[in-house]
Amino acid sequence: MAAQQLVLALPDVTDEPVLSARQLAEMRLQGLPVSESGVIRQANRDGWPFRERQGRGGGRVYPVATLPEDVRDALSRHHLRATTRPAPAIAAPAAEPTALADWQRRVRDARAAILAEIDRLLAAGLCRRTGEAVQLVVTMAAAGTLAPALQALVPAANARRGKDRGVRTLSAETVYRWLRARDAGGVHALAPREAKPAAPVPVWLEPLLRLYRRPTKPSLPACLEELAPQLPAGVPVPTTTTARRWLDRVAPQVRERGRMGPRALLALKAFRRRDTSVLEPLDVCVADGHTFKAAVQHPVHGRPFQPEVVAVMDAATRYVFGWSAGLAESTWVVMDALRHGVSSLGLIAILYTDNGSGFVNDIVSDELVGFYARLGLVHETAEPGRAQARGLIERPQKSLWRRAARTLPTYMGRDMDREAGKRVAKLVDKDLKTAGASRLLLSWTGFLAFIAAEVEAYNRRPHRGLPKVRDAETGLMRHLSPAECLDRWRDRGWQPVTVSETEAADLFRPYEIRKTWRAEIQLPWGRYFHRDLEPFHGEQVRVGYDIHDGGRVWVRTHDDGRLICVAERDGNRSDYMPANRVEHARAQRAAGRLRRVNDEAALIAAEARGVPPTIDASAADATLTPDQMAAADAEFQRLAARSPEPPAQPGALPSPPPAVPPAPPLAPPPGGARPVFADDVSWCRWLQDHPERATDQDRRVLADELRRPSFRTFIASEGCDLTALAAIVSRKVTTHA
Repeated sequence: MAAQQLVLALPDVTDEPVLSARQLAEMRLQGLPVSESGVIRQANRDGWPFRERQGRGGGRVYPVATLPEDVRDALSRHHLRATTRPAPAIAAPAAEPTALADWQRRVRDARAAILAEIDRLLAAGLCRRTGEAVQLVVTMAAAGTLAPALQALVPAANARRGKDRGVRTLSAETVYRWLRARDAGGVHALAPREAKPAAPVPVWLEPLLRLYRRPTKPSLPACLEELAPQLPAGVPVPTTTTARRWLDRVAPQVRERGRMGPRALLALKAFRRRDTSVLEPLDVCVADGHTFKAAVQHPVHGRPFQPEVVAVMDAATRYVFGWSAGLAESTWVVMDALRHGVSSLGLIAILYTDNGSGFVNDIVSDELVGFYARLGLVHETAEPGRAQARGLIERPQKSLWRRAARTLPTYMGRDMDREAGKRVAKLVDKDLKTAGASRLLLSWTGFLAFIAAEVEAYNRRPHRGLPKVRDAETGLMRHLSPAECLDRWRDRGWQPVTVSETEAADLFRPYEIRKTWRAEIQLPWGRYFHRDLEPFHGEQVRVGYDIHDGGRVWVRTHDDGRLICVAERDGNRSDYMPANRVEHARAQRAAGRLRRVNDEAALIAAEARGVPPTIDASAADATLTPDQMAAADAEFQRLAARSPEPPAQPGALPSPPPAVPPAPPLAPPPGGARPVFADDVSWCRWLQDHPERATDQDRRVLADELRRPSFRTFIASEGCDLTALAAIVSRKVTTHA
């Protein structure tokens, strides 16, 4: 205890160290009394120099440097034996070399601690000369009588290896050498050099690396088989173990160059970890597309396909606030994901994406009318081939989209069992052929609802990129979820920059630059017109459109974006004829053709049965089976393609049916016989020209037809005189049964 007090009492080597009689007695030094009075009597007897103690209590104190030599020697030995902790090393320079190995650092610190004890012996006046202090430390180290902590540093300070490791002691010359090295180069000069130089690089290593670093990734034994012809004469081929040991010494960036491409090698090189703790929500957002690793039902043809999904995530909170799905990573899917994100949370400051065509094109990137410019965001793209730079968005591809895809039976990832995948595909195909749908295949609307639920679940799960908190229910530490992190920002007063519904209606429309021409604007899918465009003839304007509604476009000035008008599609087009009249005539013509087809079908069916046809007014209303209709259509097309010929004898064909008169031939029949009429118009015109030849059957059929307004309108539109036809009916009308 007294020795420790001595060490603590001498912080400055310029102060003269002194001891009292009580302190000397408590040390129980060899050759001194063990009581205070005994020490005082011996000091008086031997004439020790002293001085009076200043302050309370008074008394005498004895300077250590003036004590007898045998007392100072006993005092030094007591001090070295009583030290219970290694003395601190001398302060090292601020710039510590980084090339030292751990064992070199241990040796340096052990040597510095031993030298520090020698310095303290000299500073305390226990030894008058350096050689005396060195010899004392060496002698006690050899005898093993140093303090245990200091004695344990002796083997480490020797830096010796071999059988005698741990039992070697110190020599005076070695300690002197350490003192000289410390005085010349500081504490770091005490570190030993490497025990032996590194082994020379073998001659065969470079040729082996040339064989090993190939894209085909040959195995090491295969490379060794090819190595012999490439070695100098007399150089043996190494064993597999030796070659493997030397290859492991080569840096992986060098060893794998050639076996891996430049992009793949980036995974082995140093990288910069980006800190998002300084960001606020919506300062930086990342977006990326991903081919969903499960099949769903196509919204058009219903067959299985893998849709493309796009997610927009906030970098500060990891919150996915915008997403969309489509048939491919197209511009429209990207715009819809951004629309959804801005509408649900707020405007983005910086958007960070890859160079995909959906994110880099004129519609979204144009400086004047591009989607990014109108949103007021800055678009930054990653360097091609640097996927690790987009780790923030690449990670959700696994934790969000792939995790969701694995929950579906139609999962199509590379790790899906091939046998199970084929079985599911066969079941889906069978269900689609038999029922048009499959319980294993999500419909498009079901897929969108499924994705919405998965995004919500992702935002509620703890995220390891966010700070930790103590769970209120379990009491355990866990990471914040993206939704919780966003709520924390809102609690701190953060508010997003939002847009109103009126602004959003125009903000999310794609715009293009077009030139007006006589108040018209031409787009690939239609022509739009408005009279307010007349003053802008020949000028360029901005044209905004809705991808789901092609009925109108929003036209703005090219310079300042002022709204000019909302142009309608085909706004200046009018029908050549009144639409109602033309459509009515078209319907009448179709009805006439249908009646003639029915009559021809009845005639063909009668001929097939071998029964003479008897067509009356009710034949127009006959109902045929589908097979009869198909046969009639085929026969009608065959007859229509064939040039009609006059009958062999007048009157050989039956009289015209009540509903539809027989069709006339292309040439007048010989001998002035009654023609065969092609349609109702030719029949009515013939009756107008030959009223005297109208039969009672003609009058009955004509009377029935003239009662129908549609017939009268159709005949009048073809130029027939309704008054003349009515006169023919009124001459002699036989009551129709």
